[in-house]
Amino acid sequence: MKEELKCPICGQPTRVYMGNARKDRLCAKHADELKAEKIVVNEKGLFIDKATGKVLNKDYVEPKEEKPIQEQKGVAKCIACGKETKPGFLFCVSCYKKYADKKLLVEINKCKDITILDDSYEGKFTCTDGHIVKSKSEMIIDNWLFDHNIPHAYEKKLPIDANENHDLHPDFCLPGYGDDTDDVYIEYWGYNESNKEYTKSKNYKMKVYKELKVTVICLEEKDIMDINASMSRKLKFYKKGMINE
Repeated sequence: MKEELKCPICGQPTRVYMGNARKDRLCAKHADELKAEKIVVNEKGLFIDKATGKVLNKDYVEPKEEKPIQEQKGVAKCIACGKETKPGFLFCVSCYKKYADKKLLVEINKCKDITILDDSYEGKFTCTDGHIVKSKSEMIIDNWLFDHNIPHAYEKKLPIDANENHDLHPDFCLPGYGDDTDDVYIEYWGYNESNKEYTKSKNYKMKVYKELKVTVICLEEKDIMDINASMSRKLKFYKKGMINE
């Protein structure tokens, strides 16, 4: 069975003259346009519209443009510590080991500089009393409590219902603090409102504390700057069964 000859441009039957089909398989219309030089053939054998430069072959697929890979030159810097690292890498070796598999909150300044906020988050910091905490700020709080002989527990679970999966873990618990038999809790809120996931968790915990009338003392970064004055004041004037901000 003979192959049906069709125009590579429009798919119409190939022009046949004196019983011989055109080798380029063009139909009568496009054969005339080729003769009139409205159509030209490039070095790949493709039919090109001379006026527009467009490839006319109906089966032609425009190749995707491959952007050349630009070689990175110069010295790259670690976004965490600023030390020299390999071009194309965000972290130096030591910072990569420190932050691998962790979520970081970063602040981008004018699309140039990156600041890691609370860069010690989910780290491991050993306090004076041996407690292992997750941030430098928590270590400062823990050390202050130890230095002032205040018994405390780190992230002691706080049951809120019969399901232990719902237990909360305030940053610090001061068992039977002062003259009260009830526990006093300390929460350090290290992130600002821009961290939506963190803010959602904070709002939920605050709501539960309020409903259960838990005594909570709240600390922020500004309190850490003068921890002695902040802690002394807050522990002296806190109100029982309330959230003390």
